[in-house]
Amino acid sequence: MKRLLILTSLLAFVLQSSALETISRPKPEIESAEINSIVRRHFPEDSKGGVAVLVLRDGKVLHSKGYGTQDEAPITPDTPMGLASVSKQLTAMCIAFLIEEGRLKLSDKVADHLPEVKMSVDGRELLVQDLLWHTGGLPNFMNRAEKESIAAYKKAHDVALWTNRAHTEWIATQALKRKPGTEFEYSNGGYALMARLVEVITKKPFHQFQQERLFDVLGMNQSSAVSLRFNGAGNVQASLNDYAKWDRALWDGSLVKPATWQMMTQSGTLDDGTPVGYGFGWHLKHENGELLEMTHTGGGSPPGNARNVVLRDLRHRLTVVFFSRENLQYTREIRHQIAAEIRDCALTLK
Repeated sequence: MKRLLILTSLLAFVLQSSALETISRPKPEIESAEINSIVRRHFPEDSKGGVAVLVLRDGKVLHSKGYGTQDEAPITPDTPMGLASVSKQLTAMCIAFLIEEGRLKLSDKVADHLPEVKMSVDGRELLVQDLLWHTGGLPNFMNRAEKESIAAYKKAHDVALWTNRAHTEWIATQALKRKPGTEFEYSNGGYALMARLVEVITKKPFHQFQQERLFDVLGMNQSSAVSLRFNGAGNVQASLNDYAKWDRALWDGSLVKPATWQMMTQSGTLDDGTPVGYGFGWHLKHENGELLEMTHTGGGSPPGNARNVVLRDLRHRLTVVFFSRENLQYTREIRHQIAAEIRDCALTLK
C-alpha cells in the first residue's frame, strides 16, 4: 500500500511538471514565406531595433514571428511589447463592460462620476461619449503646452507620481478648447480620464480591473498594464501570442453581448449627426452601412519608440498586427502601407 502511494505521488508529480513545462514552453514561430518576404523588404536583416508581425485569418494564425531585438534580446511571439495607443481598444472594452452592466451610459455627464471635472462650453457639458469619440475638446497631455502645464502643476502640488487621479485633478484646472460635440480631435486625455472613471465606479485601480476582466479571462499571461503610471491611453504591454487571444475574443464575441459590440463598432457622431469615423478605441471604415475595417496606430516614447499598427479586415475576417521598436522611420503612412501589403498577401494564401 505504501509503495502504491509513493508511485501515485510520483506519477502526479511527473504529470504536473509536464503540464507546467507545456505552459511555460515558448510557442514556436509560425512563418509564411510570402509574408516574411514583405517584412524583410521593409525590415532588412541588418536593421536596428526590431519588429513583431502577427497575421490571423478567422482566428487561425498564418504568421507569427519576431525580427531583430528589443532591449538587446531577440523578439519572439512571446515577447511583451509596448502597445502605445493600440491600448485604447482595451480601455474602451473596459468602458463597454460598465455600460453593459448598467453602471455607465454614453450620455452620462463626466461630472456625474468625476465631480471635479465639471467642464462645459455654452451649456454643453463634457459627456462620456466625448471621451470615447475624441469630441470633447480636451487638452492633450502629449502636446508641448500641456506638458509644461503638467510640470508646473506637479511642482506646485508636490506630485511625485503621475497617476490617473493626478491627471484628472490637473485636467480639471484646464479649459476646454471648444464646445464638446462640435469637432473631432484625437486626444489622449479623454482615454486617461476613462481609466479614472473605471477606478471610481469599480473602486479598483484601473490596471487591476483590466487584469481581472481581460488578461485573466483571456489567459493573456504575457500582458500587463503599467500600474505605477497613469494609463488608459497607453502603457500596456502584450506579446503577439496574447494579442492573438484578444483578437479571437473580438471575432467570437465572448467578451460582450452582440448588441454591445454593435454599439462599439458604430462611428461616433458630432452633435449635428456628422460621423467622426471613430468608435470604441478604433478608427472605423464604413461603406453603405457595412463596417469594412477597424484600424489603429500607436506611437510610444523613448527608449522604445514604439511604432505600431493593427488592421482588422471585417469582410475577410483577417487581422494584421505590426509592432515595431526603435524604428522612427515607420511613419503612420508607412505602417498603414505595410499592413495593407501584408493583408493583400494574406488574402492569397491557402
